[in-house]
Amino acid sequence: MRTPLRRAVELASWASLLPPHRADGDDQPAGAPRYLDALDLAPGRWLTLVADAAGRTYPVPLVAAGSGVRRARAGDGAAEALAGLLGGGSREVGAFVLTSWHAEPVTGEAAIDVDQTNESVVLGGRGVVKWTFQATEGPHPAPAILELLERAGFTGTPRPWGLVQWLPSRAAAPRLVASVTAYLPGAVDGWTWAVEDLRRACTDGPDAVRTPGRRLGELVAHFHLALLPTRRPADAADVARWHTEARADLRRALEATTGAEHAQLARHRDEIAAGAVPPPELAGTPMLLGHGDLHVGQVLRAGESYAVIDFDGNPVVPPAQRTRAQPPALDVAGMTQSIRHAGLVLRKHHPDLDPARVERMTGEFVQAFLDAYRATLAAAGRADLLEEALLRPFRLRQVCREFTYAATHLPRWAYVPAGALPELVEGAR
Repeated sequence: MRTPLRRAVELASWASLLPPHRADGDDQPAGAPRYLDALDLAPGRWLTLVADAAGRTYPVPLVAAGSGVRRARAGDGAAEALAGLLGGGSREVGAFVLTSWHAEPVTGEAAIDVDQTNESVVLGGRGVVKWTFQATEGPHPAPAILELLERAGFTGTPRPWGLVQWLPSRAAAPRLVASVTAYLPGAVDGWTWAVEDLRRACTDGPDAVRTPGRRLGELVAHFHLALLPTRRPADAADVARWHTEARADLRRALEATTGAEHAQLARHRDEIAAGAVPPPELAGTPMLLGHGDLHVGQVLRAGESYAVIDFDGNPVVPPAQRTRAQPPALDVAGMTQSIRHAGLVLRKHHPDLDPARVERMTGEFVQAFLDAYRATLAAAGRADLLEEALLRPFRLRQVCREFTYAATHLPRWAYVPAGALPELVEGAR
């Protein structure tokens, strides 16, 4: 059975195997597809691992199409079949490790039409299957985080149903290839609701952003409190690693960018290098397993409910770095910076608005978020979790990562880090 599937995969084009929204950027697969493994989902449907000539591994949901195969689309039943498979409980199937926390019968598939690193399909209005775009070297941060959140009874994330990991070999760490979570009806991500709240604040006043800012701060604080079992103090090696990682973030951004973005980074290289390196006297700073790629786009809002999602770690940093404990300030800085970025998105799409007014409302949003985060930690007796001295260095690092992300994944995003950098190199909050 595997020989015909292998032949069909290796005769297919990458265009027929990858999601349409990953057709641009500089990270396209190299060479011809090479079949690695497959998990049978249902007759004529598979979750297949495909490698390119550069050794990168792509999980691809497939359906039979004539004498060949193509990527499964919403409506083809591959996502339904995966949820059904996970409903059978946690187990190993060949080289695949299935983890199941919750199951319920679902039918019907619908695509999610937003910018996303991976690809998601809504199941019957109750669940969401996320097909991982690229199965990077493990371990993946999501399984451990989801397990901790389940144990803590954290309700600020869609309920996890299950996930699928793949073992390239018995000696290798597992790679996440797909996951299923509960669906939040009517939910929109922060690149929609945060930008809209900022737009309303420009006409209706700052309360339009103060309330969501407070809710966001409380959510992130409770998320970090749920992860307290992983808490440990930073040592001298951790501080040294932050320095190394800061320089690596800047180097990757310089290597990835071209044209005006590269010139801007090069012009401010010394200021970025100085500002992104944290003070040396931070040994003892609390660290824990965190989100690692926290921004407004990772927070869904449905009515008055907010939920943090996507525990994949930052897609532009090395895999081993994504599963390390980090200071909570990394997540706080990422969220803070993303609110600033939401202001830049608003200015681009609404050039009629007064830029100074947008800037003031963005500042109100940021302040409400930070005040609520600090207050929630203090109320829990954990104010020490936030090391304030790390906020600006981590925000600078995040902007470097945004340059890299734009250059390698989403070129049209480049205006955001280009617009955000001046504030930070001047040392402004």
